[in-house]
Amino acid sequence: MREPSGAGMRTLIVLLVLLMAANVAMLARSLDLLRFPGEITDTEIVRGGARALANYYESTCAHSGLARNSAVRDALAKFKFEIEQAVSGEEIASAITTYGRAVQDVIAREEENQRRELVLWIISQDPAIRSVTGKTVITVARGKDGQVTVEGKDLALSPETTARLRTEPTLASLSGPVEVEILNGKASLIAPRTTQDALRLLQAELDNLRSALESLRRSAGYSPLEGQGIVVRVYDAPGGYSREDVVQEKDIRDMVNELFAAGASGVEVGGQRLVATSSIRSAGPLLLVNQQPIAVNPVVIRAVGDPQLLASSLELIRNSLKPWGIRVEIERQDNLVLSAFRKEGQ
Repeated sequence: MREPSGAGMRTLIVLLVLLMAANVAMLARSLDLLRFPGEITDTEIVRGGARALANYYESTCAHSGLARNSAVRDALAKFKFEIEQAVSGEEIASAITTYGRAVQDVIAREEENQRRELVLWIISQDPAIRSVTGKTVITVARGKDGQVTVEGKDLALSPETTARLRTEPTLASLSGPVEVEILNGKASLIAPRTTQDALRLLQAELDNLRSALESLRRSAGYSPLEGQGIVVRVYDAPGGYSREDVVQEKDIRDMVNELFAAGASGVEVGGQRLVATSSIRSAGPLLLVNQQPIAVNPVVIRAVGDPQLLASSLELIRNSLKPWGIRVEIERQDNLVLSAFRKEGQ
């Protein structure tokens, strides 16, 4: 049998290298370590939806003539910022609920202010108001039948002004009555906001405070936290019994510190949620977290955050424990739910 020539041998080596590379790529893909070009994560899909919503708000503002309104622009800028800063689908949903709703409220408020200003401008054009020497009030409102009504004491607006107020399409969307005061021939709005407007603003502020409080509770560990992340399982050395062969509290503390440094928004060790006052220590053969004994071999650590960043942050510790036979397994998950911190006895 004739041996392959030098060129044939090189070709065979290239084919073997390509085959090995393909096998490595398939393995990385199966472990979610590799994503193909153009492929996006579930979080990015949700982020794309939130961006589309922001674009819709922008087009609504442009159509309503509010594109240059400072209050609307500030609300939209805050909404976009929170969308881009969010690291999980849950945080993006929270941004939509809180800041997206704030944008809606600001747009509705400024559109209503535009309608009020239009009412004032139409009434100001009426020649009859120049003859007023005292004070009177004209009320423009949308009735239950959807028709605009005009009421005034001691002053009759011209039929043309009344007809324009009743037929102006924009005013068909009035959310409450508009009161215009006529004083010595000059017209002005009595109240730029109705009681309903004030209540809506207060309710929106209350909702924002509640959402901010819940966000703080989640980040502080006092409320459940959901999002993508990793599950880490740390095993003692097989057959190990000496201190060097088993997982120590220092190892767990180092891993937890690395996870938080890598941007973890929450960490749980052995089913115990970590907060600012949490402790991780040994008591003989026991490992205590928040003063509670946890299961060992493996010690299970769960963290919410960017799975790739969290996993890579543990590589140095993982490699340093290998010589002692201590095994660290890392599993990436698209959805994790961390429990809330529980005080001892709860």
